[in-house]
Amino acid sequence: MAKLVAIGDSLTQGFQSLAIHKTNLSYPAMIAECLGERIPDFRVPNFLGKGGLPLNLEWLSRILEEEYGRDINLFEWAFAMDSIVELIDEVEDYWERGKGVQETKDILYHNLAVWGFEVADAYNIAAKLCSEKLNDTKEDWFQLPSEPRLRTAYRVLNPSRSQERNEDTQIRIAQKIKQQDGEIENLIVWLGANNCLGTVIRLKIKETGDTPPGPNSSFTLWTPSAFRAEYNELADQIESIGAKNVYVATVPHVTIPPVSRGIMKNRGRLPNNRRYYDYYTHFFIKDKSFDPDKDPHLTREDAEKIDGYIDQYNDVIHSHAMDKGWDIVDTCSVLDRLAVRRNHGSPKYRLPDELKDLGVRFFEIDKSGNIANGGLISLDGIHPTTCGYAIVAQEFIDVMRKKNPEIRDIDFAEVRYWDSLVTKPPRTLDDIFGMLKTLEKWFHVSRVLAGKS
Repeated sequence: MAKLVAIGDSLTQGFQSLAIHKTNLSYPAMIAECLGERIPDFRVPNFLGKGGLPLNLEWLSRILEEEYGRDINLFEWAFAMDSIVELIDEVEDYWERGKGVQETKDILYHNLAVWGFEVADAYNIAAKLCSEKLNDTKEDWFQLPSEPRLRTAYRVLNPSRSQERNEDTQIRIAQKIKQQDGEIENLIVWLGANNCLGTVIRLKIKETGDTPPGPNSSFTLWTPSAFRAEYNELADQIESIGAKNVYVATVPHVTIPPVSRGIMKNRGRLPNNRRYYDYYTHFFIKDKSFDPDKDPHLTREDAEKIDGYIDQYNDVIHSHAMDKGWDIVDTCSVLDRLAVRRNHGSPKYRLPDELKDLGVRFFEIDKSGNIANGGLISLDGIHPTTCGYAIVAQEFIDVMRKKNPEIRDIDFAEVRYWDSLVTKPPRTLDDIFGMLKTLEKWFHVSRVLAGKS
């Protein structure tokens, strides 16, 4: 019996600080351990090399700290940029031509998540498509690895790079696990965020029509009709796996994470009778310097539309769960209650004592190197830290306990110990805004976050 199999995107894979790196600290790995199944029995892919794919900001920050100390002053930034370019070249070389492209054992992973995956990618993107796209790419020195999302997918879907695995998708591999192990006791499926996340990363709404556009499209927002069509097919595919217990999660409101920054026209605070700001722009653009005539942004009406669509996505998910007897984990509600600015400085979610000093604001440290803000969202402004993933894991566990009475709770103190970003933040983080602004200018990292290379 396979105790746990997970299908999803970056949130389920354990992506943080712009990279998939420590898959052993993903929330499904935490849940598996609480079910009594540790790695390597719970099988996860390896992305440890060079900080992972495509560019680990924590890894980068720690190397810069070693070279330049706590502060990178104005005169050192020119040298620091040379170091960043060299490090990016090392990452590209590792994942395009080095150990990162070597074959591994023919393994059916239990955590099948791939960052950037949309709902339909679970059944549409097979290993063969990834291989074909990667074979068409050319070497591009001093740039991030080409097609990083599909490189990641290929390593998850076909680690041995064998012809026999070319047709494997997330769904197909889950079906194989069921055939091989006899039963999947618990199946987690959490997809949908990437059907709308591009809006707040690119600060642009490019809406699909009523029918799904297919894989690798440039759209940033699925209409409710297009989402419903994709999720209807996904639901049928999930049923075909034949798992004993199925847990599906809702889509979070993507306007809450600090990758986008809310600003009022008068540069004041969000009024108590309002849930949305007048503008949403890049997080590194401060209130005083924001110019709506020059800076990219979404409007309040845009944000309301995006969240309204997400509410309709979640209605679809709830409907399928009710019809098929699946259990719902309402991750949308969790993030809504964790929000700081939208809740006017008073989050409604009760954090465990071990994490009560943390929040979902953008990660910042003070002059002493201690956390001044954030701690639950990693350096890319979207994905959780390890502590943040622990909260997600506990939410799943609270729902799963009804059918898995032996499951234990998360040890938040232990998780915090292993969260290097929280326990020992890189001292260069006071320069992180400048670094990310530079990376955006020269390397277009927002395109990577949106799952588009």
